[in-house]
Amino acid sequence: MATDALIALQASVTKTATFTGAALTLAGGTPRRGLNARVIYSAASVSASTGSVTFGIDVSYDGGSTWNTDFQAPAVALSTTAASGEIHIPFSISPTSVANGTQVRLAVEAISGTTATVTYFGDIEVGRP
Repeated sequence: MATDALIALQASVTKTATFTGAALTLAGGTPRRGLNARVIYSAASVSASTGSVTFGIDVSYDGGSTWNTDFQAPAVALSTTAASGEIHIPFSISPTSVANGTQVRLAVEAISGTTATVTYFGDIEVGRP
């Protein structure tokens, strides 16, 4: 799918714990057919046994005061062998008011395992052509 190289949800970052990225304001919400958050991850591993990492889209309908995880991808299994891949998180939001400044952000909602780590970046692509 096509992405906009000028709009990123998250620049490349390595994380070992939960993390929320910077907010992106979608004042008018998403197009009627929604959007996808594309997450490309690499070097995802644990030092022993197994673990997992879960990505999600947090949404704020009040300009960033209150955040909720409204959209979440299935957990990515981690092992001692570094893994890489791509996941897509479909999301669709409608603002309560354009003045409210509806915002979205990409987050590592959960990460588990012995010394779990993941490097990832996220961008936006159209939901359906």
